[in-house]
Amino acid sequence: MGQATLALRNLLIKAAIFVVLAAALAWAVGGTLFGSHRVNFPAVDWDGREWAVQVIGNGQRPDRVRWRLLSRRGEEPWIVHPVSETGVWRDLIGPVADKDGLRLAVASEASAGKSWQMVTFSRADAAPIVTALPAEPTNRALPTAGN
Repeated sequence: MGQATLALRNLLIKAAIFVVLAAALAWAVGGTLFGSHRVNFPAVDWDGREWAVQVIGNGQRPDRVRWRLLSRRGEEPWIVHPVSETGVWRDLIGPVADKDGLRLAVASEASAGKSWQMVTFSRADAAPIVTALPAEPTNRALPTAGN
């Protein structure tokens, strides 16, 4: 073997060891080597729980940006509500909490652009009610149950 081949082999071995050790360190501290971006939006208090929206991803990776609806009581761990695990939301407005319940509007991908739906919780432990909206809510405000 020539000197160049030996040097290249040595470099590849050192690079492989570096990647393995970096992955082991990332795993040891509770993360991953190539983690996803997660941002929690400000939470609102409603029906004895704290509610927040979380966005995962940044649009720079092959996987899509996803939205999740989270809630928790006090210092308990966050609970992910399955209404938000579609993975195709393009936009989100809310959550808004008032006497009618907790509401948020989500825009899904459709062939003609965005298709808006309103997700409403009447109580924290109730199943969500999903209704179609004719268009994007105006002024970024959500309609009430009577509208």
